[in-house]
Amino acid sequence: MTTPAPLLPPDTIAVQGLALNTLKAGADTWHRLDRLQPVTIDCYVRAPVAVAGISDLVSESVHYGTLTKAITKTVESKPTEHATKEQITGRNLAHEIVKSAFDVGAEHVTVKLSFPKKLLRADAAGWQVARRQYTPYGSPTVSEDVDEFAFIENLRVYTIIGVNPWERLEKQEIVVGVELRKAAAGEVDIVAIADALVKEIEASSFLTIEALVSQLTRFLCVERGYESATVRALKPRAIAFATGPSVEITRSKRFYTTEASSFRAENDDLHIAYLGLGSNLGDSAALLSAALEELEKRDIKVLRTSSMYETAPMYVEDQPRFLNAVCKVTTKLSPHELLKAVQDVEKNALGRVKLINKGPRTIDIDIELYDDIVMRDGEILSIPHISMLEREFVLRPLVEIAPEYIHPVTMKTIAEHFNHLCPQTTFISEMFSVVPLKTFRGTTKQMLFDTIHHARTHTYVMGILNITPDSFSDAGDNQSSEAMIRSAMEFIKVNPATIIDIGGQSTNPKSVDPGADVECERIVPAIKLLRSLPEFENTVISIDTFYASVARAAIEAGADIINDVSAGALDPEMLATAAELDVPVILMHMRGTPQTMTSLTKYDDDDVVEGVAAELAKRVAEAEAAGVRRWNMILDPGLGFAKNQEQNLTLLQELPYLLRSRRAFEGLPWLVGPSRKTFIGRITGAAEPKERVYGTGAAVAASIVGGAEIVRVHDVKEMTDVVKVMDSIYRRPENLRTRRPL
Repeated sequence: MTTPAPLLPPDTIAVQGLALNTLKAGADTWHRLDRLQPVTIDCYVRAPVAVAGISDLVSESVHYGTLTKAITKTVESKPTEHATKEQITGRNLAHEIVKSAFDVGAEHVTVKLSFPKKLLRADAAGWQVARRQYTPYGSPTVSEDVDEFAFIENLRVYTIIGVNPWERLEKQEIVVGVELRKAAAGEVDIVAIADALVKEIEASSFLTIEALVSQLTRFLCVERGYESATVRALKPRAIAFATGPSVEITRSKRFYTTEASSFRAENDDLHIAYLGLGSNLGDSAALLSAALEELEKRDIKVLRTSSMYETAPMYVEDQPRFLNAVCKVTTKLSPHELLKAVQDVEKNALGRVKLINKGPRTIDIDIELYDDIVMRDGEILSIPHISMLEREFVLRPLVEIAPEYIHPVTMKTIAEHFNHLCPQTTFISEMFSVVPLKTFRGTTKQMLFDTIHHARTHTYVMGILNITPDSFSDAGDNQSSEAMIRSAMEFIKVNPATIIDIGGQSTNPKSVDPGADVECERIVPAIKLLRSLPEFENTVISIDTFYASVARAAIEAGADIINDVSAGALDPEMLATAAELDVPVILMHMRGTPQTMTSLTKYDDDDVVEGVAAELAKRVAEAEAAGVRRWNMILDPGLGFAKNQEQNLTLLQELPYLLRSRRAFEGLPWLVGPSRKTFIGRITGAAEPKERVYGTGAAVAASIVGGAEIVRVHDVKEMTDVVKVMDSIYRRPENLRTRRPL
């Protein structure tokens, strides 16, 4: 890694308007190579003149006479005998002049070559190149590109342009200037580009200069592939007592090669849109889900959703808090047709009630973005949504699923806008992630998580209720109905908010998979029994299985959450089943099967954190592709599953990094399950899993510090105490305002 060059004073020595002839200009306007062409050279050399200004000695500066001679020698010399057509170009001549300036002591050089007879219709065309050269202490000389572009000055073309009736009858002169940049070194065929621009302009018939220059930049960046194009257009006859009005714009290829443009190139009849969803009346979570179903009925395909967030009301603050989300859709509908369909969903399908403007409403669906278009249709439709950039409740969910989407007005990405509105180091959010529990027993319940700050919600405790004969930790403890109910009652007695995680097979590497049918026979009666008791009517129940058929039977029996140790990898039907059931699913990282995982602990570069992050992000993408809503996802790093002792400790230590290591994890809550793990026993010397309570408590504490929102444990009573103390220390809203920088 080189050391940057020290900043030089902005002193400049220049040789301007040096008029010479050269054989190195490349093809002329008649495409001839072996002709002398006139060239005008402007050379600017940044050179500190402080010493020469005091001493008055030529030797203390870059002498303009020496610089002129070096430039002249380079320009007037003949091309080398074996030079090819591709090597004899104006661009290469500009680089030769820069090198000649370096050779006489210059360090920062800008060269502009103007060829006045290059084009028939333009004043000049040529190249401008800027490079710098410096020598870091103790290192070889470094030479770097600063800027480089080809240009055309004052290209005169006649076309129909204007809004007045008489301007539509006769062509008038337009004077165009162009600058073209390419990311990689390469020659711009200026003559060919000028010819193409003339044809493009003469064939046009725009009302405004703005539309003309916009079309020309699109033509240069999209059809000709330049990385950046600047286009200036002047209308000399438009104003009687002025040179004329002009418009200049710069566009990059990135402006046009957006997600939408790439998608449209392969799907001519489809459009991409991002819709904002909101509700603060009625069963808001159910209404957001129902809105997606209704959109699908109107041929608006939902591709992805964001997380669901509970948000404070904006503008009219005296109203209930909202649930907000964003979804990505494809449609054949035009913007106005899409608006009509959205309004039909709101009013006719979901019975929208809106009391006052920006006030409470049962459902609200806004078109935030549609392809790359900009539309300002009075008060009917504004795309992009006129207020989206000032709303955290739009940008935060949107950045989850469209971080690189370029806002077609500002030309900045959604991620850039979000970082500006909500700077990570200083911004305190009032939004919470919501995981809705879609029960068959009434109104949708909500689990609230502070996935942003990990300070404003309590840590959930998930109690492990194994009803297997071969569990590594509590084999056979809950085989009878009476024992199972007794254990469950103890859980909710010490912690009424306990999530009960029921498992019907062991993931102990020494265990044998009993199969889906046996697992169902174990867990379905247990779930039905718990649901039949009033004490467990509102208890959240999770089913620990990697079989889709078991998950379906458990949910139909009354479970709320699917907990899959394979994140859908062991049963190809699992993710589609979770999507169809529309219930939360815990996606845990694991390799192989419970029987093979202990041999699969080798990660690239011995980096378990990056390995888990990369592989778990792929499982998130697979879940999204299967139709699982992001608001139904909970992640688990999978302690003890395809990880050795050192890797488990590393994951706990670097949990804060893991949670923020991928955009795919934004807004998703994390569960960590260290309970009674083997690595704890090896550290403490506790051979029996039931003797690892204190070690588990330390690992639970580390999980909470790292940002876990749920901890999965066997010893609910003891771990509830750990959670209460840790939450009192680390999960306090006042911490966000009183924490002092280190």
